[in-house]
Amino acid sequence: MRKSWKWVPLTLTLLLLAALWLRGGSERRAERFVRQHGAEIAESWRRDGAIPERGQRYVNEWPGEHPMLELILSAGPGGYSGCYYSPDGVPLAFQNTDLPLEETAPGRWAWQAQGDNHGETWRIEGNWFGFQASF
Repeated sequence: MRKSWKWVPLTLTLLLLAALWLRGGSERRAERFVRQHGAEIAESWRRDGAIPERGQRYVNEWPGEHPMLELILSAGPGGYSGCYYSPDGVPLAFQNTDLPLEETAPGRWAWQAQGDNHGETWRIEGNWFGFQASF
């Protein structure tokens, strides 16, 4: 029986398009979330430390030189995506870890940790940023 390889390029193309669509979906989701709920969440956190539940899966407060309020919108076996509020307007690595950020484009930064742990962050608006972290 002869195997046909004609479907391999089409399959690889479809997988690549699906990966790009999912990545763009995470960015759009974070940006939409911030535009809908960002001002309310930031104001509530600044005022009394309370975080209203607005569709986020997890909320983490990470202290440090530049504190961070992180809202995870999507979690899976390969990593996390979401948004965070940086009161100082400083871009930060996932979970406010002390990793250097490399600017990859205006308003976009990447970080690399041990092994294949990596991610990126981008400014959405004001002091709000989106992020993706892969493990």
